[in-house]
Amino acid sequence: MQNSQISPIPLNEGEVGRCYRVMNVNATGVIRQRMLDMGLVPGVCLTVMRFAPLGDPIEIRINRFFMSLRREEARFVLVLPVGSCPRPRHGRFRRFFHGGSFGGRR
Repeated sequence: MQNSQISPIPLNEGEVGRCYRVMNVNATGVIRQRMLDMGLVPGVCLTVMRFAPLGDPIEIRINRFFMSLRREEARFVLVLPVGSCPRPRHGRFRRFFHGGSFGGRR
């Protein structure tokens, strides 16, 4: 068996429907802070959902939400392909939004 190392690729080179793990965010300044605030942090799994018709922007799914990045921004995110992404757990906070402890109308 040959021991081959898989090297990280920029997110803008990812394939639609493939799952990746974020290794590093090399952006700087306001763009980096926005990515980190939105949950694009090292270690998180994401799925490339689709590319716009002209290739820009890229839509990704992180946990339970979708995020769009420009190709220029996505090239600063280094990712590794993984076998499968964990499925988001729907209904986890259902009681809070549907008549749970926060009250409101039912």
